[in-house]
Amino acid sequence: MEYTPKVQQKLKDYLRNHVLPSGLGTEESACSIAAINLALTGELTDEIPECMSEVLGKATIILQDAMPDDMRNSKRYKEWLPNAAGTGRDCEAERLAVLLDWMWGTVLPQLQPLAHSKGFGTEWSDMCRERSYTAARAAARAAARAADAARAADAAYAAARAAARAAGAARAADADAARAASYAFARAASYAADAASDRQTFWQGVDPIGVLERMTYLDKNG
Repeated sequence: MEYTPKVQQKLKDYLRNHVLPSGLGTEESACSIAAINLALTGELTDEIPECMSEVLGKATIILQDAMPDDMRNSKRYKEWLPNAAGTGRDCEAERLAVLLDWMWGTVLPQLQPLAHSKGFGTEWSDMCRERSYTAARAAARAAARAADAARAADAAYAAARAAARAAGAARAADADAARAASYAFARAASYAADAASDRQTFWQGVDPIGVLERMTYLDKNG
């Protein structure tokens, strides 16, 4: 179904009067993607609609579940979502590049103090600098050696593993790989939040709404 101004207004009205939950939710409280689908077709589903970028949709599904409730239901988030719904699929590589830059340059460096304290600081900083599958695998192995001693290190290991999967997928220039990379990088952000000492501060610092905005409004990236 086409994402018309009428459908967009219907989505805006829904967002104004309903709470967005973590998870699929219900018709009375639907997640981000489900809210878009309710406006489009009336169906409660988290299948990414054809009018929306799949790379952006995959990232939205993970990040909206992971971010704090007040952030997901903020005025800023609810003003962004109706614009994301009509992004289409012509610029998937560009949107993925924005997400990858955020992950390597903003999210994973947040765990550098933890990595230093647990003995895998060098491998972690190498991963953030090199931004490669090989470096992410090395960081994951180093974090794994510390994982038995601390839950935070275990979450850092999961984040590095997800980053490695995403980096590996991103090397393949096709739509399936782009979707897989987007999902894995967003998942890495969720794991990184688990490793952080203060989740609320972590999410405020990495600004997940900001990266979703940049993925949507590509012309603002310079």
